[in-house]
Amino acid sequence: MRLLVVTLPLSLMLAACGNSGDEAATSPADDAALPAMEDATPIVAREETTIDVRTTWMRPHPQGRDVTAAYLTVYLETGNEDLLVSARIDGAERVEMHGHSMTADGMMQMRAIGPQHLGGEGPLVFVPGARHLMVFGLPPVLEGDNVNGTLVFQNAGEVPVVFEVRNAPPGVPSEY
Repeated sequence: MRLLVVTLPLSLMLAACGNSGDEAATSPADDAALPAMEDATPIVAREETTIDVRTTWMRPHPQGRDVTAAYLTVYLETGNEDLLVSARIDGAERVEMHGHSMTADGMMQMRAIGPQHLGGEGPLVFVPGARHLMVFGLPPVLEGDNVNGTLVFQNAGEVPVVFEVRNAPPGVPSEY
């Protein structure tokens, strides 16, 4: 009896949605008004990319300088891969992604680097002494301030971030 109670309303509902046969058939002239399938552009569904940014912080300005550094860790939550193309900090003249490399004579040198890949190799990490954001022309910031910024990704687009101004990474004493 239960099966009948469930299937009877379902059958009636499906019958109501079906073709009654009373509708006019389409003519070849009606079909001519529709675009040909070979002219149609295929729609490709692209997997959405979701970015998670954590441990954002920025150093206070060194005495008398208008340059500082910002750090963060970027995780790819969904999607196959992405590319961090650039970054902006509110109030700064410019922001560059920097890394360190060894010169031929054994000296460590800081240099601007290009877009950074984010994929299956793990998070994209920006830390002191390695990859970081160099922030130029920013009015002085002090420990405890918060500074707004934007990370620009190839697939995920613009991702807003807030950098806490600190003398040391989050979780490390300020005397670090």
